[in-house]
Amino acid sequence: MSTDWLEGTIRHRRKLPVLHDFTYKIGMIALDIDEWSTVTAASPFFSLERFNWMSLYRKDYLDPEVPSLRQAVYNRVKSSTGWAPDGPIELITHPRYLGYVFNPVSFYLCYEQDESPQKGDVPRVILAQITNTPWKERHVYCLESNGHEPVNRDGWHTQRFAFGKRFHVSPFNGMDQHYDWLFSFRGPELRVHMNVTQGQKKHFDATLVVQRTPFDRKVLHKSLMKFPLETLKGTAGIYWNALKLKTKGAPFYTNPDKLDQNARDYRKGADDQGIDITTVPATTTNDQEHAGRVSSWRT
Repeated sequence: MSTDWLEGTIRHRRKLPVLHDFTYKIGMIALDIDEWSTVTAASPFFSLERFNWMSLYRKDYLDPEVPSLRQAVYNRVKSSTGWAPDGPIELITHPRYLGYVFNPVSFYLCYEQDESPQKGDVPRVILAQITNTPWKERHVYCLESNGHEPVNRDGWHTQRFAFGKRFHVSPFNGMDQHYDWLFSFRGPELRVHMNVTQGQKKHFDATLVVQRTPFDRKVLHKSLMKFPLETLKGTAGIYWNALKLKTKGAPFYTNPDKLDQNARDYRKGADDQGIDITTVPATTTNDQEHAGRVSSWRT
């Protein structure tokens, strides 16, 4: 089995206009999508298209009108980049727990033939499927590597992506913001760091740090003991921290779809179908020239 279990931490830090931060332990599946129909055989507590402690449903993921998830990813990547994915495709996500799912982001890591997530290879394309709450709208950013990932002295391969915000995620973040995302790979280790800037000032960052473990029955059962209700915990954490931000006086931003039609950000990103939104990174570093290409899709 090529599927892995990921375990580590997620950290959010808000710098402006109010200070707020938190760190949670996290567990996720890194699913080889060619094992979609077989991975649930690992445990009687894991099911496909059926209620269980943990379960996978096709409708929770990219373009559910396409029966095959691999085909859906293939279609989106081919439309976005012109490249026909020919290697492993790995979905990093939370399955449903007791029938409930909410994934703020699911990543589809698309590798070239003969490359492997377990070796720490850098995917050629990453699809980031974003879902907001409470609206449950979906948006996809297609991140295309330029194939020139710098390697630091600690052995991390890092690919950087800089682009303008096109999707309303948090009511405490406006639309006039810029993203600077870094994906770093080293053997079984994965780091994702996201900077959010506005007007040349850093407002927010988020960091996911996880370690891979081969997925099997023992690992799954151990994870269910440590993370028994991971999606419910995540949603509860979102609303709990939203309450804290509100009490600290953080401003509230209306969903662009609900704005007056004369407003500058009215329906911003709502009609995106593959537009190129790549920008120059907000901060100047030695790897500035290595930023990849980004396109935006409302799904």
